[in-house]
Amino acid sequence: MKKLVFLALVALFIPSIVSAQCSPPAELHWHSGYIVPETATIFAGQTIGWYELVPCFSTTSTVCIFGVDELGWVFGEDHEICYGPYEEPEGACYGFWYLDITAPVEAEIGTINNVGIRLTHCEGDPYVCMVDCWQDEMPVAVEVIIPPPPIEIFQDTLTNVDLGVNEAFIPFEICNGDPAADPRDYEYWITSLGYVGAAIDVSGEILDVPAGTCEFVYGVIDASAAAECDYDTLTIIGFFDETGPGGIYDACVQVIHVIQPLPVPLFTTPVVTIMVLAMVLAAAVIMRRRVASRA
Repeated sequence: MKKLVFLALVALFIPSIVSAQCSPPAELHWHSGYIVPETATIFAGQTIGWYELVPCFSTTSTVCIFGVDELGWVFGEDHEICYGPYEEPEGACYGFWYLDITAPVEAEIGTINNVGIRLTHCEGDPYVCMVDCWQDEMPVAVEVIIPPPPIEIFQDTLTNVDLGVNEAFIPFEICNGDPAADPRDYEYWITSLGYVGAAIDVSGEILDVPAGTCEFVYGVIDASAAAECDYDTLTIIGFFDETGPGGIYDACVQVIHVIQPLPVPLFTTPVVTIMVLAMVLAAAVIMRRRVASRA
């Protein structure tokens, strides 16, 4: 009987306990100018993030940003972390914050995970993120899409080369962009037209490129005898697994432009400022020595 009475009393006071915990010191809401898009895409093993999260609060408050989702994906290190308290004027907004989420490597293409980016406060000593007392939410439907191809090559459209340089390194980036893939080996072939220096025709390989990463390879151009405004074109073909018809490959073209080297400014504002201060200090030392010698 006593046990039943005790349980009844606990049940009676539970609403007031929850109410006490859900009494934030300030009204919190997301800044209306930084609302994230309601949809996003991800591929298996990838991490995506929202990096312009701006909370606003009516008075001094702690801040906690956290995420909820339907499928139990992993949120990043800023998930449920408490910050503050911030003593801001009424109606202040404090940013930028971020939150990210990672899809599991076994996530199936076409899956949609409904994510909520929530804003709440913290209580206790030490602070605890009050996830049950959130005040504002931005919903995002995250869809799993087809991962990147086995090989992707990226480069600048145009690279400027200084006149007279005998080894200009022109970069290309070969990527194993799928974070759920195994490490991959790539072969590449870089050629130029020979309008700047001798035509190049080089090949090579890069081994064990980790999943979700890229590595640079370079075509090296001799511009020592080039004229200003000369142009050339570099082409790269990269292969994955096979190096012939039917293989998986990507190709890119990059233009180089020979330019006059930019002069290095000698008397910049910081340099002039330091010189003036040095002269003032030197003059002060000389004056002090003169006064001391007269005395």
